[in-house]
Amino acid sequence: MEKMLNFRCNWRHVSLEYQIKRYDPSQDLSRSAVLVREIQAAEKVKDWKSVRDRIGEVERIKDAPDITNFQAKYNEESAKSLEKVREKILEDLPELQILQTRYLVLLLQINYLEELKKAALAVRSELQSESVEAPELVKLLVEMILLDKDSEVLQTIRDLLVDWKKRR
Repeated sequence: MEKMLNFRCNWRHVSLEYQIKRYDPSQDLSRSAVLVREIQAAEKVKDWKSVRDRIGEVERIKDAPDITNFQAKYNEESAKSLEKVREKILEDLPELQILQTRYLVLLLQINYLEELKKAALAVRSELQSESVEAPELVKLLVEMILLDKDSEVLQTIRDLLVDWKKRR
């Protein structure tokens, strides 16, 4: 049986969702699929205080769509995991008497975005070698296009490729 999250979201939820969609390499970026991955990532969290402390660091993104309602379905397995995550959050944050759905999703989003950023940085830090072969170069370029299509580096690469094409 599928479960459903449904609540009025605020600009933090919208900004985080926008950033997650930029960094998430998965093909399925529906809210339901992202929520399931957020729950899976949340199972690994050791201390929710550090996640809570990053709420103030969330930046408002002007390009993010203006959404007021958040709806996402999840399956029974994710529901069981979410219940364990909920219990762990309440244990780590004793000042919370009740864990509202809005706050729970906000914590899940912050944690998942941080995981995605760490994964992207790990891939980049592995490439310290000066001798990057052509197939690896193409792989990196595709990854950059998928993960960070607005980067200044990508714009520089575009300009270089256009100049090279003109000179041929």
